[in-house]
Amino acid sequence: MNAPSGRTINQSVWVFVLGCGIVLNAGGCSTVLTVAYLFHPEDVAAEYGGLRGKHVVVVCKPTVELEFTDAGTARELAERIGANIRENVRGVKIISQQEVSRWLDENAWVDYSTLGKSVDVDLVVGIDLDHFSLHEGSTLYRGRTTIHMQVHDIEDDLIVFDKRMEDFTFPADSAIPTADQSEQQFRGLFLRILASRLSRCFHAYESRAHFAEENLIY
Repeated sequence: MNAPSGRTINQSVWVFVLGCGIVLNAGGCSTVLTVAYLFHPEDVAAEYGGLRGKHVVVVCKPTVELEFTDAGTARELAERIGANIRENVRGVKIISQQEVSRWLDENAWVDYSTLGKSVDVDLVVGIDLDHFSLHEGSTLYRGRTTIHMQVHDIEDDLIVFDKRMEDFTFPADSAIPTADQSEQQFRGLFLRILASRLSRCFHAYESRAHFAEENLIY
């Protein structure tokens, strides 16, 4: 069987381009955006791309009050963020939360850099959980949190990324009746959304992802 000639390939390419041009001309801007999305769906770049190929630990520290009233939230949030980073950042190696918990049980807390040196990582994603709540009144769920997240470079002893999330709420413009689902179900949903938002700082993603998440409540 003869291989197609360069002329035949060029003709095919031009037919495809011409066809796209006709469709785009007929469909207008929305069609242009759709075609652009098909070719490059992850249209929002990472805010910080330095985790690629690194040895990383994710640590979430709650306030003293939260540590007594809701100790499991910080660890679960860190675990979800770590899993998202592992799934979406090429070559990254994430320390398990079991190892983090073991270190915290055996050592007095000093700071993120001290922990990072002890578990022998390149970078620490340190998350200060300043506020976390699930209820709006007695009959509605609405997650609310304030978080300060930094990435610590252990070798250079530098903070290489800094982001504050002030009073993040989910759902943004409504609330969910407590009769519709259990607190455990809503808590899991809120942590999933929160972990996704925070981990997207470190990898490219689709711009419509935020909108899709808001529609998870319906």
